[in-house]
Amino acid sequence: MSQIPFSVSARTAQLIGQQNFSTAEGAVIELVKNCYDADAKNAIILFDNLDQDPLNRALFIFDNGDGMTERIILDHWMMIGTDNKEDDFETGSGRIKTGAKGIGRFALDRLGVTSEMFTLPKNEDNGYYWKVNWNDFKRKGISISEVTATLEILPEFDYKKKVFELSDNFPQIQTFFSEKNIDLTKGTVIKISGLKEQWTNEEISSLFESLEILIPPREQPIFNISLFSKQSPNEYGELSGVYYDDFDYKLSAEYLDNETKSVVISIERNELDIKKIEKEYMDVFSMPQMRNSPFDFESFKKQKVEYSIRLNELVKGQTDVDKSDLLNKIGKFGFAFYFLKNTKSDDKSESNTQKYPYKEFNSATRKAWLKKFGGVKIFRDDFRVRPYGEYGQDWLKLGERQAQSPQGAGQRIGAYRIRPNQISGTINISRITNISFQDKSGREGIQENEVFDLFKSLILGIISQFEKDRNIIMYSFSELSKKRNAEDEAKRKAAEEAKRVLDDQRRVEQQDQNASRSNSPNVSTPTETEVTLAKGIQAQVEEIEEKDNEIRLLRSLSGTGLIVASFAHELRSIRTLLVSRTDDLKDVLHKHLVAKEIIKLPLEENPFSMLNHMREQDVQIKHWLDYSLSALKKDKRTRSNLDIAEYFKSFKENWDNALKRRKVSFFILNKLKRQIQIKAFAIDFDTLFNNLLINSLDSFKRRKDNHIRQVTVSFEVDSPFLKIFFSDTGAGLSKDYIQKPEDIFLPFETSKVDKRGNKIGTGLGMYLAKSIVEDYKGEIEILETTDGFKLGIYLPIEKNK
Repeated sequence: MSQIPFSVSARTAQLIGQQNFSTAEGAVIELVKNCYDADAKNAIILFDNLDQDPLNRALFIFDNGDGMTERIILDHWMMIGTDNKEDDFETGSGRIKTGAKGIGRFALDRLGVTSEMFTLPKNEDNGYYWKVNWNDFKRKGISISEVTATLEILPEFDYKKKVFELSDNFPQIQTFFSEKNIDLTKGTVIKISGLKEQWTNEEISSLFESLEILIPPREQPIFNISLFSKQSPNEYGELSGVYYDDFDYKLSAEYLDNETKSVVISIERNELDIKKIEKEYMDVFSMPQMRNSPFDFESFKKQKVEYSIRLNELVKGQTDVDKSDLLNKIGKFGFAFYFLKNTKSDDKSESNTQKYPYKEFNSATRKAWLKKFGGVKIFRDDFRVRPYGEYGQDWLKLGERQAQSPQGAGQRIGAYRIRPNQISGTINISRITNISFQDKSGREGIQENEVFDLFKSLILGIISQFEKDRNIIMYSFSELSKKRNAEDEAKRKAAEEAKRVLDDQRRVEQQDQNASRSNSPNVSTPTETEVTLAKGIQAQVEEIEEKDNEIRLLRSLSGTGLIVASFAHELRSIRTLLVSRTDDLKDVLHKHLVAKEIIKLPLEENPFSMLNHMREQDVQIKHWLDYSLSALKKDKRTRSNLDIAEYFKSFKENWDNALKRRKVSFFILNKLKRQIQIKAFAIDFDTLFNNLLINSLDSFKRRKDNHIRQVTVSFEVDSPFLKIFFSDTGAGLSKDYIQKPEDIFLPFETSKVDKRGNKIGTGLGMYLAKSIVEDYKGEIEILETTDGFKLGIYLPIEKNK
């Protein structure tokens, strides 16, 4: 039995070049990466493009790296798919090499017909000249081993002299070498002739912009890139990088993958004018959320906040569903981003004072900078991974996220989301510490897997830290503005005055009708103008009340939506059976019309047995229809005297069938010594307690041990409050909320996520619950989070009579 070798066609080399470097721009970037891997401090690209014929044009890439020895050229440069960078991944200066597939040299084939290389290795006198004609690979019927390249030794090679010789007809680049004092004692220059692309000014400009964001922003870059074009000698030059100091916020996060599994976060605030705050806005620090660090005035003066947060707290709930231990597959990473407002809003209040003490900024400059450098980009070992963060490429779906919660930073706390056109960010990873992040086969992007999906959720969690910080601050200034303008007080007084005027008008009209003015207290007659204004104000008050009713209806619909989502599987099963049950029954009855024969049939073919089964299903359907429709009854949208004991008795009856099927016991403990009524909308109480009960049912599912499923509602009077306690024996809050359990009341805050960190809950249930309690001037308090779940609801009785 003979052993036969494989043979590879020379055409394979061309396929590698074409498929891995779909654009000429990408091929140039790949060659620049090779300069970086050679420990070069400078890479210089020169387009010799004055000739009209592209085949007579050339592209040069100079560097001052370590150069290549003869052995490296033979063993690595000439070997396709070499793994030397995979094993020897660190350069002499400590850089992590960007290449690992061993196919980067085929970028040369993508760019031109002929490639030449002059190289001088460090600590050697002899240089080397290498040349290949890529058309040789097109010859039919030859294997790749039959294609050869020229290799020549260059004794006593003067690399600097060769660089100046190759660029002798372009004085600007020689001046650049001299002025920048670029070390040319070693390095490599590649000349690509017979260019396959036209390389117009438009294409070169696009390459220049791509190179500007090829390496992460630094004040002192370790790798400098320059680009020159003979056709436009004064248009390009050294790339400046993206370092920027005109920002509103800067957040830096670093995860070291240590025992604490914590992310160190630094937030730098630069949006508000400290001097303006000291002069005009110091009373903002009297607000509850602004009294303590990191929002007190002392923290503001420092303008920088630093703290640590555990990785699991950034994606709350993920640890409860993660069976693959995905968090431990996240390696070290860094994330930094700038937030920049790009438009100036008119934030003047009614008193013509600024709501927010913003610093001045140039809107046009910011817009231009964000258009060029905006988006969140990923850098692996100091080189950019495309296409993340390219213009219009919203890979974190920040736009969708913001559209779901479009409120501004000054509105309700917890609802603010950043817009994708206001952020410029850089994520730094390494192929050494982030082994789960592998390139796609086309070298464009990272393979989508569970770990990368979780990573995206973690990045969003870090962004949310900024959002919370800015939200609390801007909300406080917004509330201060409302307080100063006293809008609510003015409206209240206007409504009272309108009521007084209209009452006086009614008394006057009644006295006129009864013709008994002399026997009644003297009532002043309002003017026609007063009556008109009073009616207008009263109409406005009624309109606002109507809108409040609409909001309550929307809350109820939201709560009903949560219920439907909770029982969606059960409803789908019933719906599927409804489609075919009548047809099945007809088919069976047509076959067996003799009654005495029916008794002999097996149960699955007995029509009476089938009818009994269908009746059970109809009962379930009726229950769910009754329940869903009862939530929208008109009388529930009318404020009435709600008897607390009767309400919970009815609430338990509505849920009884559903809870029995889930083997859940529901107990009501009435500790009232007398009948208690609250002036309330039944629809509000339904929304509140439906959401709590749905969360309990979900909690029972998460608790895997054999336990008693029990929900208890107790209520008592502790003057001046009605105290309602809701508890269950479920899994409790996710342990990711141990530090700040009150976060569950924030809008869109949910621990219902899949193992990749993607949210599958709405995050509205507890937010709605807290909103309703606050509408009734009450308080809601979390009492137990680990041994089941318990909270207290305290409603002032007198205010709600």
